[in-house]
Amino acid sequence: MDRKSTQSMNDNISIRDQFRLNGYIVVRSLFTDNEIDFYKHQIDVLSAGRGHKWTFPDGICRNRAFWNVIFHEKILQTVRELLGEDIRFLQHNDLHAGFSSFHWHRDSVSRTYPIGPDWDEIADPYQLLRVGIYLQDSSGGFRLGLVRGTHRPGRLSERERAFIEQKLSSRTKAFILLGGKDPLEERADWVATGPGDCIIFDPRIIHTGSEFKGTKYSLFLGYGVENGHFRRHYNYYRYLREDLNYQALHPDLVQRLQSAGLYAGETADIDSIPGAWMPGKVFNLLAKRFK
Repeated sequence: MDRKSTQSMNDNISIRDQFRLNGYIVVRSLFTDNEIDFYKHQIDVLSAGRGHKWTFPDGICRNRAFWNVIFHEKILQTVRELLGEDIRFLQHNDLHAGFSSFHWHRDSVSRTYPIGPDWDEIADPYQLLRVGIYLQDSSGGFRLGLVRGTHRPGRLSERERAFIEQKLSSRTKAFILLGGKDPLEERADWVATGPGDCIIFDPRIIHTGSEFKGTKYSLFLGYGVENGHFRRHYNYYRYLREDLNYQALHPDLVQRLQSAGLYAGETADIDSIPGAWMPGKVFNLLAKRFK
């Protein structure tokens, strides 16, 4: 892999250090033209009956045509460079068509700093990441906004942290969606994406998508080092978030994961997680309005 293609902010430090400091890295041109065309076509096929604006939680795992993305050589090489050799596939995955998130959010279990176990790394380091792959042409103008440093304690001043966290409230989200000025827009790094570009980020980083023209195609999947954080994250999406309708992995996919040393097991070993974010009535109403 061309090391320069993975470094978006500072060529003088490793991508592992970039990831730890900033909460994300960018990998340009991850997919070939043939891969881009193939996966766009597969998303178009899934659009039949769904329209042209939808999300499909667990969509990669539940559609065989996308399984090869999990085992993509360049993805695994980069993830191992970030987290080490002992990585596992984390069943937190989505397919998106024509969809961009309508508010600033985190993808972690604990979404309000510093409440919840995601912010406690005394027993286990937090070694999870999300891989977002974008397939649409850059002319549509899509950008992913990420608020650097919001993924770890100690990266921001207490004053800055307090200001940012306050802007994640439902009231602020509604204010922005109704046309108010976005208080985090100028604080974010905005990453423009071209076909096949990839953004790898810590699930705890605050992020959102921009407006865009045309059709947006994207795929998201997860990896991590299996420890307490991994097990909580897996159980949260697989079992606790019943609204997302995650399913047991297909036996053929389990076999492939086992052969590749990426299988982490599917035990429902956590019944509840203190401080876990769960969608409320306001969120659900806004989601329906802007989906």
